[in-house]
Amino acid sequence: MTSFAQLRVALLPAGRPVGAEADWPETPLAWVRVMRARVPAFDALEAGDVAIIPSAALGVVAPGTSEARAIAAALASARVGGVMLVEGEPGDGGTDRLADVEAAVAADGLPALRLPRTDVAALERSVVGYLVNERAELDRQASLLEARLQRLALEGGGTAELVAEVAAFLGRAVALEGRRGRALTVHAPANVTEAAAAVARYHARPRAAAFRVSLPAAGGPLGSIALLGERPLTDLERVAIGRVAGLLALELARDEAVGRAREGARRAEALPAGGPPWVILLARQRTAGGDEDAISERDRREATRRELRAIAPARRLALRGDADSLEIRAVLAVDRADGVDPEGLELAGRVATFLARGVAVSRPFSSVAERPAAEAEARETLQSAERLSAPPPVARAARRPAYRLLGDLHNLPDGAIHARELLRPLLEGRPDVRREHLSTLRAVLDRGGVNEAAAALGVHRNTIAYRLRRIEALTGWRLSDPELRLPLAISVRLVHDE
Repeated sequence: MTSFAQLRVALLPAGRPVGAEADWPETPLAWVRVMRARVPAFDALEAGDVAIIPSAALGVVAPGTSEARAIAAALASARVGGVMLVEGEPGDGGTDRLADVEAAVAADGLPALRLPRTDVAALERSVVGYLVNERAELDRQASLLEARLQRLALEGGGTAELVAEVAAFLGRAVALEGRRGRALTVHAPANVTEAAAAVARYHARPRAAAFRVSLPAAGGPLGSIALLGERPLTDLERVAIGRVAGLLALELARDEAVGRAREGARRAEALPAGGPPWVILLARQRTAGGDEDAISERDRREATRRELRAIAPARRLALRGDADSLEIRAVLAVDRADGVDPEGLELAGRVATFLARGVAVSRPFSSVAERPAAEAEARETLQSAERLSAPPPVARAARRPAYRLLGDLHNLPDGAIHARELLRPLLEGRPDVRREHLSTLRAVLDRGGVNEAAAALGVHRNTIAYRLRRIEALTGWRLSDPELRLPLAISVRLVHDE
């Protein structure tokens, strides 16, 4: 018989468990009951039932905290097998009551999930289907994901949008890789707590993945899709990824073909159709060593350009030059309609991650005549950023004066002497401890917060908080003191760069 924990893993991986999942009782599930916006709220409620509680219905049935707690008590008394708390529209009157029921069922030790807003009827059908015929329901869920991806593709969504949909559906981080295993796009669902850490581990060790499926094509695999993280693979994930691999391969092949056609027919003034505005992206072209065959080097560059075109649809990214160019140059169309990425930085960041080196982007421009100046601006920005000891992954033209200023810090008279004097408490002791202290201090000062520093260093935020307490205890500093933050930020750069 199926337990609520098994149901969550198999069917609702994106759901947030209420309380400690390890403590959930292994009660066999019997049937599914949905709360209605009336009295009685449930037609029946028996031991082992799964109770689905929509926020909107709860707001009608339990307008106050006492009524919400009474419902939780009734669920515990009936010994239900699990509770699903479904969030609704803001202002539907049930959001606060959901929190009340959540706290009460957690206190009673009932298995419970908090689910984002969804079609309650479809949720009921899915749970019933799984209880009646597990395999058939998993196949149906995979077909639903496939239909969503087909709709996204027909609406013009690129591979990044498709991967994001897969990640949201499965509730785990997902990476789309090119022919040579390099990541084309990676997505971590915002509501999955372990997803960011999974992405950090993947970037540190790209071959580490929970599951990887090749994307089939006539001339050999176009790449692969990888499920990230340490969470064990579920049957739903195995079935769903196998089902959508062909569609993702088709989308990659389409983008590649469109990109080749556009590049073959490009004119000097050709710009992606998704603009204006546009930005210029620039990166250094990797050069071969003296003993490397020139033809194989050109093939490698061609392969890099081919995979770059797969990172975004042709309407958003157009490559300039060819494999013999000294630089990798691209024009990115900036989508300002929704205000999410008004400078093209998100797409530029994906390119930088793929190339494993820094890139520079110009300010947005809106006409063909402005393109040469934007390209020169991006080139100067890249040169300025490369003078830094730790260049940013994406160097912005608007920050070029800042890069030049930081690059000239070593010209300060006696700057290094004063920096070492200020940082003296952290420069004593073992070399590994010294490096850890300086790296942590720089990450916090450069990025402004514990969470951002933890993501940059690939460690847990509690680790950063512990290190900061140690640093403050060793030095007597208060890192929140604005009088100290600027001198420390300059000093740690000078000492790090020696």
